[in-house]
Amino acid sequence: MTSPVPRAALPAECAAADAAFRAVLGVAGGADAWSAPTRQAVLAWLSEHRDLVAAVEGKVLTAERDAGTWALRGDRDLAGFVGRETRAGRGAGMAAVAQAGTLAAMPTVADALVDGPVTTTHIAQITRATAASPALAADLATAEGQERVVELAGRLDGSAFGKALQQLGASLDPAMRQRTHDEQRANRFLNLTHTPSGTLLKGRLDTVVGHELGKALQALSPRPTIDDERTGEQRRADALATMVRRVLGDKDTMPGAVAPVQAVLTLSQETWAALRTARDGAPPAHPTPRADAAAAARRHPPSAGDHHSAAPQSPSAPAAGDDHAEPDPSDTDLSRHGPATPGSAADLVSRLRGVEPVTDESGQAWPASEIARALCDCALTRAVVGAKDADLNLGREARGFKRQHWMALYAAGISGCSILGCGMPLADTELHHVAWWYEHGGRTDLANCLPYCSFHHHEIHRKGIVVNRLPDGRVEHRYPDGRVYGEAPPDARPRPAADDPPVDLLGLLSA
Repeated sequence: MTSPVPRAALPAECAAADAAFRAVLGVAGGADAWSAPTRQAVLAWLSEHRDLVAAVEGKVLTAERDAGTWALRGDRDLAGFVGRETRAGRGAGMAAVAQAGTLAAMPTVADALVDGPVTTTHIAQITRATAASPALAADLATAEGQERVVELAGRLDGSAFGKALQQLGASLDPAMRQRTHDEQRANRFLNLTHTPSGTLLKGRLDTVVGHELGKALQALSPRPTIDDERTGEQRRADALATMVRRVLGDKDTMPGAVAPVQAVLTLSQETWAALRTARDGAPPAHPTPRADAAAAARRHPPSAGDHHSAAPQSPSAPAAGDDHAEPDPSDTDLSRHGPATPGSAADLVSRLRGVEPVTDESGQAWPASEIARALCDCALTRAVVGAKDADLNLGREARGFKRQHWMALYAAGISGCSILGCGMPLADTELHHVAWWYEHGGRTDLANCLPYCSFHHHEIHRKGIVVNRLPDGRVEHRYPDGRVYGEAPPDARPRPAADDPPVDLLGLLSA
């Protein structure tokens, strides 16, 4: 660790400023007793002095650079010297030296940092923009260019100011902007890594595509409803999944295709029988676990005639390997709310125990909630005819909802997700069988379908939400125990304490 500089080496003004700031630090311990205007005034004062400190640092670093005495300490450059002396590291040293260079090259901007509208955030943006655009750097070396930048800083905060500088640089040197874009395009990549804990995405896009992707994710992540407890990261992941499923369901995705791209699920006769028992309300059977995988292969070889495939139709078709909606124990254990709804994730978990898992074409086993959602709207075909169960011989290719169903919903005045408060537009929803196909043999018609966004469609199947159409046309959603879905629990609703004094809002606003 570098030894501190002796206080005796400081100019008297620095020592006085040090004493003054330490005195301010002492009284700041009682800031909770200050009035709001006082705290706001102190924050503004601190911001001004941060700018003053940056201006002083710029002058001192410029003098040290010109003198060259930093080289006597064995550092390879001024940035390394600053990073070591301040113990902030080389990155911070490079930023400080670059900022000092900006202030030295632009005296009008430096003066505005002390007595004008320019802040250290503006200086950082100028430093970054001029480093990327020599034409912009040359323009800001002139008095006219600096006056224009100071005027911009007076109107725009740091973020908007940075965008204005980029636009100015592109106007001065459009060829540089194109070269930057070409470099971004050359460095673009996207990697998907499938792991037992999920699929990891890592990549880089050019700024144009990145902006378009951000807008698309934003459009598919409307304002959350009261029951939506997803984080921002989870909402963006769900928006990406919705985009994927819409592409998979588009017949134009692959030229010449006669059917949408689909994820194909395969299940054995035993697994199918376990799922079908829900239709008649029969309790789930629990077969004796197999001794090992070899025994399972002998009993149900992949080429046997008792395997069937379900191709989930878009837009509700889950992508292969998607385990985002896999229920956690606290959510799928609905025993505390009463018996599990037939066909819900909790119900399917019990029915699938001990039988061969439902797998996609890559061999990935699917979670119960995704199976329930896929079977809600799927095309079911036989892989090989040979089973004796009559139900297994039923053709279900027309099971999935068609584009005409969405058009009819538009005509009926339905514009979005059926959950009150959800802003997902109808075009980005998935149609749900109100009477589930394995519970009541629900038909694929307008009387038996409702639109839901991907998140709420997951929740209906995962939590066993019961959907009821009321006589007045409204739709009601309830948990298996009868609680209304989509309302805050009573103990979570704010209510004033009996002994709390009334709040003087006018007094607070005028304080």
